[in-house]
Amino acid sequence: MIDQKRKYYPHIIGLFVVLFSAVSLRAQDGIFTAAADPMKVAAGEQFQLTFTFNGSDVNSVRNLKAPDFNQFVVISGPNQSTNMQWINGQMSGSIAFTYILYARQAGKFTIGSAVIDYKGKAITSNTIQIEVTQGKPKQQQKQPDQPGADIGDNLIVRAFSDKQRVRLGEQLIVTFKLYTRVSVSGYNLAKAPAFDGFWGEDFEMAKQPNQTNETLNGKQYRSVVMKKTALFATQAGNLKIAPLEVRCAVQVQTKRRGNDPFDQFFNDPFFQQVQTTNLDVKSNPLSITVDPLPINAPSGFSGAIGRFTFNASVDKLSVKAGDPITLKVTISGSGNIKLVTLPKPQLPTDIESYEPKISEDISRDGGIIRGRKTAEYLLIPRNAGQRVLEPMPFVYFDLDRKEYITLRSPRFEFSIEPGKEYSGSSASTISKEDVRILGEDIRFLKLSIGTLQQKNEEGSTEWFVIGMVLPPLIFAAAWFFRKRMEKIYGDMPRLLFETAGREASHRLKKARALLEQGNTESYHAEILKALTEYLEHKLRTAKADFVMDTAVTQLQHCGVKEEVIQSLKTCMERAEFVRFAPSSDTTETRKELLDVAAGAINGIEQTFSKRGAS
Repeated sequence: MIDQKRKYYPHIIGLFVVLFSAVSLRAQDGIFTAAADPMKVAAGEQFQLTFTFNGSDVNSVRNLKAPDFNQFVVISGPNQSTNMQWINGQMSGSIAFTYILYARQAGKFTIGSAVIDYKGKAITSNTIQIEVTQGKPKQQQKQPDQPGADIGDNLIVRAFSDKQRVRLGEQLIVTFKLYTRVSVSGYNLAKAPAFDGFWGEDFEMAKQPNQTNETLNGKQYRSVVMKKTALFATQAGNLKIAPLEVRCAVQVQTKRRGNDPFDQFFNDPFFQQVQTTNLDVKSNPLSITVDPLPINAPSGFSGAIGRFTFNASVDKLSVKAGDPITLKVTISGSGNIKLVTLPKPQLPTDIESYEPKISEDISRDGGIIRGRKTAEYLLIPRNAGQRVLEPMPFVYFDLDRKEYITLRSPRFEFSIEPGKEYSGSSASTISKEDVRILGEDIRFLKLSIGTLQQKNEEGSTEWFVIGMVLPPLIFAAAWFFRKRMEKIYGDMPRLLFETAGREASHRLKKARALLEQGNTESYHAEILKALTEYLEHKLRTAKADFVMDTAVTQLQHCGVKEEVIQSLKTCMERAEFVRFAPSSDTTETRKELLDVAAGAINGIEQTFSKRGAS
């Protein structure tokens, strides 16, 4: 028996010699290889592609240039893992770059070589042949010793809620944590949870989240917060929060399979390789009980829940007929601020009001959703006299006091004097040109009369006639101009109709400047806003009533050419789409979009000009 064992000694010694020689050779030269697992897959399946470098100094590896994966879809990668070893006082190691690829169609495909920079030299890997079969082959049963099969409860995602029972509209915070006892090189959210029955506001998460040590179910874990969301229930009942799905890149040690004693020998941690594998993990679902609000809600309650303040203000109380008044209505506080409906003023019949400008400012500091919501109205009184704006009520449910609270704005009394020319601005300002003219009106006093000379009276008759006729003509022209301005400014829709083309041109110039600055998102938004407001003003349609299909019908009725209408519609659709899919756009298409928008506006302007001339 002893003799049989002894006869294995030369083989074992030879094996160590070969192993150490290979390690020394790799440490000296550096070897870069590519491998796929499996090399034969079915269309619609995923496989793993790994580029591995072995050498003495893995820290000198730089600039991985992956091959073209145009025949496949990259699910994740490159996920990087490093393994270091010390043998006979010399360090060697390996670094692996792993991709998860998706096979789209059947066929035999060649994945080209990857290239890395190692100590200033370019090292190229081998190519890989992948055979993709038609249809899906029989699923192989996962063996217990496959990478990641024995992770168990060493990788967990948990969802926590700070409240299990809330009132309708009350804030609760849901936190998703990743607990791990294995090495995780990265993760991404594969599927966000569905918050059916809730309005949610995500808190901003750090790009490099802090790890903390926590005990869960009696075990020590490293934990990170992946997602944190403030939720406000929009319906009562027992609501469910679906699980969050996370894909984690986990580094695991590979093992050899088989009954060979040498396989067991190499399963020693000293000889094991580290491999990165992707694992999908789901969080636990949550159940939240939402109680309804009391049924005795007063008139005017529109769903505001939290703690709020309400205020209204005007910029002036004494104006002339035709002068604008700015009314600001503001609600601020903590709660479901985005769902709050601002009260509308009840105006006298001879005070006109235009669509308000709504603005929001949301803060997420301190784990509480706070903010401010403001509506700014432009009011135009048409007749002289005393006018009153009665207080506006704002009703909300106070969660602390558990009762409905009614707040009221101040009562405003306006003194309207007989009209003057309408001013488009809420505040009178003096321009630099006005100051220059005012300066020219001031003359220095002349202290001596100087030398007096008799003027030549030739031609005085002509100047006398001009002096007598010209002032009445100027007065008549000024009178007609004033009447026209009163008519135009007294009819705001008409003013917006006549200036729609100029305003759209200004916005397109601003869009061109944004494009030159590289701000593509604001560029597309500015084009969309220019076209939308142009149609609203040109078709005399309120912002709240604007519908694209209705606008197209109106343009057709006005005689606008079909190609112009189609060009305008396509331009608006492209601008709206590219805002949310910027990768589908190029520099040339952006410039083309601007030209198409300008051409469409010019075509509509020409049509309306011909109608006006006829």
